[in-house]
Amino acid sequence: MAFYKYIAVEKSGKKVKGVLEADNESQIIDLLKKRQYVVLNVQQVSSRKSRELLNVSLSELVVFSRQLATMVGAGVRIKDALSILSNQVVFSSRFRKIINHLVVSLETGSSFSEALRNEGVFDSIFINLVSAGEEGGVLDKTLDKAAEFYESSKRLQDEVKSAMAYPMFVLVFAIGVIFVISFYILPRLIGAFGSIPSSGIIGFLMGVNKYLSTHWLSTIIVLLTVILGFVLFMKTKYGNYAKDFFAGLFPPAAKLRKMMSVERFCRTLSVLTGSGVLLTKAIEMSAAASNSPKMVKKSKIVSERVKEGASLRQAMIEATIFPQIVYELVGTGEETGKLEEVLAKVADFYEEQVRIGVKKLVSLVEPMLIAGVGGFIAFMAFTMYNTIFQLQQTIGR
Repeated sequence: MAFYKYIAVEKSGKKVKGVLEADNESQIIDLLKKRQYVVLNVQQVSSRKSRELLNVSLSELVVFSRQLATMVGAGVRIKDALSILSNQVVFSSRFRKIINHLVVSLETGSSFSEALRNEGVFDSIFINLVSAGEEGGVLDKTLDKAAEFYESSKRLQDEVKSAMAYPMFVLVFAIGVIFVISFYILPRLIGAFGSIPSSGIIGFLMGVNKYLSTHWLSTIIVLLTVILGFVLFMKTKYGNYAKDFFAGLFPPAAKLRKMMSVERFCRTLSVLTGSGVLLTKAIEMSAAASNSPKMVKKSKIVSERVKEGASLRQAMIEATIFPQIVYELVGTGEETGKLEEVLAKVADFYEEQVRIGVKKLVSLVEPMLIAGVGGFIAFMAFTMYNTIFQLQQTIGR
């Protein structure tokens, strides 16, 4: 089979495009015509590269997995369930387009997991859960587990964002105040005296103000480019290294980040092993989901030791990255045959610890921000007063 890129027009007149796997070009054309598409172009491509720049958002994946699990559990065929979801306004137009691609892929004979993988926008956890469900004939149950997993992840993510909202507001507001004072109010106040210092902090601020006045557009473009580049960088593995490094400079943040990594690892491993995914594969996937470069590296040791016949508990001890409570409880789960349940309980424990840790971190950050902003404003006020005083003395002479 080969991959074909197509461009077609729907009944509504909207142009659609995508990539499908089929035996030949005629099969693609016949399939599109059955869906009442007007085919404009079909071209063979060398690979199934993703057509989308960004992955599916967590919020949409939560709704998608839950609704799909409900319909499949009620006996609705997967293709029919996807067709229904493709018309749901709760999803963005981009995501509805992706669901339509899944339907077309199923009609070409692909399995659901293959269709998900072909899109290139679903994470490996969801794809492997679906694959395990298809192989075991329990797709509805694995979709339920996927829904619970993503709902738990979304809930914790929302709680962390909510807790950090006020400190972030204070930080943004403080930066705005500092910018206005430094580059707008102060230069105009000093400029009123006619004699502008050419050195020191005031001289620097006056120079920046002059530059911004004449190059404001290029400054905004550069600033937006830097922000976009920073956001994209932080989503890469190198961004995770940077997060670990800077978190390590502030012990409370480092502790919180480690707890979040352990929670994510245990939660993912619980869902994957409970769905029938091979343990060694589940370990590496769970480490990748933790967003911790150190855990990803150590997980390879754990996976190799498990392949050699070691217990998961012993492999975790040798990796020296997991807290003692984790591998002790994992050992209990292995002995009782309830590894999935034990891992879920460990994840629940660390989820609660993350909530407590976020509250503690916020209680530390808020006064530090206020003190920092207050100190800077006091320093600028002193500098401004001192400069004005010197200018008055110069004018008086």
